[in-house]
Amino acid sequence: MTLRLTRRAVLLMPLLLAACGGEEEAPAPEAGGDFPPLRYGYLPPIKLNVQRIETAKRFVPPIDEDEMIGFSPVDPIDTLYAMARDRLQPVAQSGTATFRVLTASITRHHDTLNGVLAVRLDVRDGDNTGFVVARVTAHHSGEITSQRAAVYDLLKTMMFQMNVELEYQLRNKLKAWVVNAQAEPGPAPQAQPAPPAALPEPTPDAPPEAPQDAAPEPPPADVPPPQE
Repeated sequence: MTLRLTRRAVLLMPLLLAACGGEEEAPAPEAGGDFPPLRYGYLPPIKLNVQRIETAKRFVPPIDEDEMIGFSPVDPIDTLYAMARDRLQPVAQSGTATFRVLTASITRHHDTLNGVLAVRLDVRDGDNTGFVVARVTAHHSGEITSQRAAVYDLLKTMMFQMNVELEYQLRNKLKAWVVNAQAEPGPAPQAQPAPPAALPEPTPDAPPEAPQDAAPEPPPADVPPPQE
């Protein structure tokens, strides 16, 4: 049986490895703190082909009757901005990326919590532009003994998903703006000197020609032929 992993599952691996422990781990909770800030500097950065990254802090949290986002012991908006600072890394000489929060909400209906987070990243370099939107949802059903703890746990779950979804959208829809890590090229091989040309093998001396028998000289004209 062949095991096939989706791209989202592949992007989940660094988070799962960090959660299980490894060379780099998530920061430990502060002493005496039940709700530590959610930070993601221990995850691999997403290198973007821009010079700087800006945050547009214009989002106003909802204030509906069922809205519970204000009960979170950590600020969800600041948590999303912190994720952008931790994960997005500019590496180019020009261009700008702008990160903004579109939605951050956790509502309660009896013993059910429903949460949604959505962010947008716009990139621009001259006439080249693009954007992605990452959106995640989560819910909790069951008895809620501590509203603050339940809201915090739901936010933590959605932030875990958001790290994966944002990277997936960037690598899928803004491929040209994401710089993939590549191995540094090694030194060019030096040219080896050409081997000396082989000397021609000496040709054996030709054997001397055998002397040819000289043709007999004709007898002198005045010598009479021998008598029988």
